[in-house]
Amino acid sequence: MGNTFLRVKGIIKKEDKYLLIKRWVDDRIPDPFVWEFVDTEVVHGEAPDEAVLRAMNELLSIEGKIEKVEYTWSNMLGDTHCVGIAYICSIPEEEEENIVLPEEYGEYEWVTRAQFPEYIENQYVLKDLEDKTL
Repeated sequence: MGNTFLRVKGIIKKEDKYLLIKRWVDDRIPDPFVWEFVDTEVVHGEAPDEAVLRAMNELLSIEGKIEKVEYTWSNMLGDTHCVGIAYICSIPEEEEENIVLPEEYGEYEWVTRAQFPEYIENQYVLKDLEDKTL
């Protein structure tokens, strides 16, 4: 029998730009970092909305706000079923200068939607974003 887990993604938007963070994945490969949105697994008993706000606080050291649910996704990883909810989020402008990333994150950058393919390597994420209005 397989497992199912729930992930949430916080797509932080400011005008026509989106916040991407660079996460360390493996120092045994030439480029050990990947660009991604705020992303976390929902822990048992936690509401998805709470999880995405927790992730924003843990990864950016700031308080964020959920604007809306943008889309859901589902995929299989072997016998594990991953179900996800992507939120459009915002952060107060005055909080931007207070962003502090954990050690396993290299940097962050505000990018336009047209720049997503230059940063995001995960083809599943890019496909999910194709027909979304964001």
